[in-house]
Amino acid sequence: MAQLAGELHDLLALPVEEPDYAVGLAELGLEVAPPAPLSIVGWLVELARAAGRH
Repeated sequence: MAQLAGELHDLLALPVEEPDYAVGLAELGLEVAPPAPLSIVGWLVELARAAGRH
């Protein structure tokens, strides 16, 4: 879980726009919409936090 949290933080540190995150996630096979009311970036932040807690 720590590695996943680190990878998510590294991903979020990249200088890309929100649509680019969507493309990257789709290429990884994660073609799902984030839960409302989160944006893609907001969802990634929450995933990184959750992974860091476990």
